[in-house]
Amino acid sequence: MLRSISFALKTHGQAVQQFNDWTMAAEAISRADCVILDTCLPAADLTAGLSLANHGMKLVVLAEDDKDYGGGNPQGICVLSKPLNGPDIANAVSALRKTP
Repeated sequence: MLRSISFALKTHGQAVQQFNDWTMAAEAISRADCVILDTCLPAADLTAGLSLANHGMKLVVLAEDDKDYGGGNPQGICVLSKPLNGPDIANAVSALRKTP
């Protein structure tokens, strides 16, 4: 799924960096416009990722359930319900980039 999302974003003109764990991503996150999180991540990783919103990071959350992942920062978090259609993720990233 990671490669598919990366490919889709690149075809829509987005710069993408892929990471398989938080240690590898830590430095790049500070330079990112947004972070894409899948709710299938282990609970500790998902919690760590969602906490980035508390520090002003914009998030795209790929969800398989009806939980409220928007929390207290709904403008900085875009929740997409799986299954995804076409350019859903690219559109979400573009919308978040335009949000101050």
